[in-house]
Amino acid sequence: MRHEEQIALIRRALALIETGGSERGQPTTSPVARYLDPERHTREVERIFRRHPLALAPSAALAQPGDALAIDAAGLPLLLVRAQDGRLRGFVNACRHRGARIRPAGASSQRALVCPYHSWTYTLEGALRGRPAEADFPHAPAADCHLARVPVAEALGFAWAIPRVAANEEDARIDIDAWLGRFGTDLRSWGYDRWVPFDQREFANAANWKIPFEANLETYHFQYAHRNSIAGMFHDNLLIADHDRQHQRLFLPKRSIEGLRGTPETGWQAGPHSNVIYYFFPATFILHEGDHANAFTVLPEAPERSRVISSMLIPEAPRTEKSQDYWRRNLDSYWGALSEDFALGVSVQSTLASGAQPALYFGATEWCSAKFHADVEAAIA
Repeated sequence: MRHEEQIALIRRALALIETGGSERGQPTTSPVARYLDPERHTREVERIFRRHPLALAPSAALAQPGDALAIDAAGLPLLLVRAQDGRLRGFVNACRHRGARIRPAGASSQRALVCPYHSWTYTLEGALRGRPAEADFPHAPAADCHLARVPVAEALGFAWAIPRVAANEEDARIDIDAWLGRFGTDLRSWGYDRWVPFDQREFANAANWKIPFEANLETYHFQYAHRNSIAGMFHDNLLIADHDRQHQRLFLPKRSIEGLRGTPETGWQAGPHSNVIYYFFPATFILHEGDHANAFTVLPEAPERSRVISSMLIPEAPRTEKSQDYWRRNLDSYWGALSEDFALGVSVQSTLASGAQPALYFGATEWCSAKFHADVEAAIA
């Protein structure tokens, strides 16, 4: 983030602290049907998740030719592969012979992609390289049996993909810089393209995919949900937000930011005195914490069920036990708070079918959560 923009955000924060205020929007409601309706869930998958980039893995986890990740996203089995030329490739994880998955879920590394069913073998670029009894397939020329491609890109230390089959004539590279916009430029300025994973995890979440973003796009809950974890670090319900199309940037000042009053602005830095949340539509969340970042993407599986993939990125791999301990403490603090959010989200989902209420309420300081819903509604309309 440019230094002048950091200064502007800190000025906004100090002014709001002075008045005891927060940035606000229009109160609104969210119908309970948004979290329960199977037909709506199908539309969200087709019109949102099959059309927009999702951060699915750290780039550094796919560093060498042959490194691969098999992962299901929006109902599509994906295979992300580092090709021999160093480029990231994306394919549907399905053999062109009889449709078997080429790789089981998770990370692997190999010199070629070999189907376990009949040993059809593909290059790392997805071309069919060989198959037993080649002469038996005159009706399936090798040139027509390339693995189905998926649009992919790399940015901000992540491999991104759009879970859909690319057309034959289509360039399967996403214009990711245009999509990420000015908030992508923010993160790139901190060196994210070179950052590496310290931690990766994946877990089932018994809640609709939208619920984690509702929680993480507002601070109204901090003093209550996080009273035993991070609440004491932050001002009560103080949120500063900027938007770029469907993307959002939230600036969360820590109490230490008041120590900047009266000091030269040339020395002001946002990192030590705030958390900065970047939400990239539809489902990727990056929390910038000064010297590192925690990120997650939420993938829909059913109206009441989703899956979370998460990574912690740091500037370089730790070289000493002291640095290992430092990053581990930061990771434990982050998950101590985020686990509280996810548990409450599961609690919310568990009551929605009860008939207790037709809609959920969003107050004026929960306006970024309301904007998120408005953007989802526009995308599926």
